Amino acid sequence: MRISILAFMVLGTCTLSAWSHPIKTIFVNFPGDVIKNTIDLELAESYLKRFGYMEILDKSGRQGTVSTSKALRRLQNQLGLKETGKLDQPTIDAIKTPRCGVPDVRNYQTFDGDLKWDHNDVTYRILNYSPDLDASVIDDAFARAFKVWRDVTPLTFTRLYNGIADIMILFGKRDHGDPYPFDGKDGLLAHAYPPGEGVQGDAHFDDDEYWTLGNGPAIKTYFGNAEGALCHFPFRFEGKSYSTCTTEGREDGLPWCATTADYGKDGKYGFCPSEL
Repeated sequence: MRISILAFMVLGTCTLSAWSHPIKTIFVNFPGDVIKNTIDLELAESYLKRFGYMEILDKSGRQGTVSTSKALRRLQNQLGLKETGKLDQPTIDAIKTPRCGVPDVRNYQTFDGDLKWDHNDVTYRILNYSPDLDASVIDDAFARAFKVWRDVTPLTFTRLYNGIADIMILFGKRDHGDPYPFDGKDGLLAHAYPPGEGVQGDAHFDDDEYWTLGNGPAIKTYFGNAEGALCHFPFRFEGKSYSTCTTEGREDGLPWCATTADYGKDGKYGFCPSEL
């Protein structure tokens, strides 16, 4: 997962907030939030509801639902698929593709009440880091993302290094201190809460995922003899070119990569993270 996406996920909480509302948990789904071990129909119905295809507003503004067939047609139209109204294979494949968690069909009423902070200087604190990137890289990614919002809104963002901030940023696995445990690699990537007290305003990221920065694979190696250098893609090994980590040449099946263009020439390598 790319750290640039990660940073902008957090900033989705910046335009929403709460005064002294009772704590209300809002569950935000992000790319690849696919329910595992369900049949295709259950998966499709969950997807259609999650991304707004089952909802419709009548003329009086009241919210209702549409049939599954009509919802499938709306989805197929959105994705440029043949509008069959049936759960055919192209639609199933599209539903199973990782994606942004923001609904495609929205009525622009995400949270109840007038949710916002009562101040314009929003504070944030990074509680810990993913081991996939250097701390300085993660710090910079969030700082640059907050700057995007600062440049176009009245908000300013101040980083705290201790104490309680408006936005507490956490990398965690499985049960990580709130009512919504993560599910391991893939599936749910992150969740966030609208602003308020306690956990409200915070953003949590699944540390079982592998986070990168920028375009293309940027994979930090472990062990080997490259001292944590990034994989070099493509690299050559025994006359072949590799654009991903490989288990070739190893009897233990551990994925590895070269950290220079030609392993045969330089012999520099490292092992790839198990999350990949």
